[in-house]
Amino acid sequence: MSNKKTLMLVMLFFMISFLSKAQYEKDTKFWQIQGTFSGNIASINTKGAAIFTTDNATHNIALTFKRAVFTEDFLAKGWLLDYNLQSNSYASNNISTNNNYFHTIKAGYFVDKFKPLSKSLAIYGEIVGKVGYGFRTGNITYTYDYNTYQLEAGVNFGVRYFLKKNLFINGQTSLVNLNLQHSKIGIEQQTNLNLNSIMNVSSLSISIGKTF
Repeated sequence: MSNKKTLMLVMLFFMISFLSKAQYEKDTKFWQIQGTFSGNIASINTKGAAIFTTDNATHNIALTFKRAVFTEDFLAKGWLLDYNLQSNSYASNNISTNNNYFHTIKAGYFVDKFKPLSKSLAIYGEIVGKVGYGFRTGNITYTYDYNTYQLEAGVNFGVRYFLKKNLFINGQTSLVNLNLQHSKIGIEQQTNLNLNSIMNVSSLSISIGKTF
């Protein structure tokens, strides 16, 4: 009886390993898309000779598209495109609504290393590099231009879960992120270097994808 149980466990282990590997085999391709949205709305009333009301709203929308191929078992390499839109709206009693839109477009390359835990579940580590460009638009006439140029490198950790044979969802967070940004604001220029370290909660993201 003990030998039968051992044999069944061994067979189950090899079955899970085979099914898991099939989703991460060399030459398998996948794409995934990720979207996030956040916002904040504030209203301030100032009482004096008259009631003065100020409304301020900020929204952020981010979209990421990734495409990759497994160059060897459990190791995928690919490219990505990012688009981020941050909108700021300001209005008050005696001022018409002003809208500012900050656009950022990034392109990059990434490498994912997977470790299957079961038939449907795997964890992975990711190394990614990006270059980006940002600019501003709005409904008012600006007296100066605003442009940004970015270089970014990071290390991420994620979990992949297959809902069906080829359809999966990802949960991912940033472990380390290094961002170098050069800004041109009118005739002024400035360069900033930012480092975000392990488990930045604001970097948590969910995406959906498909292998083929």
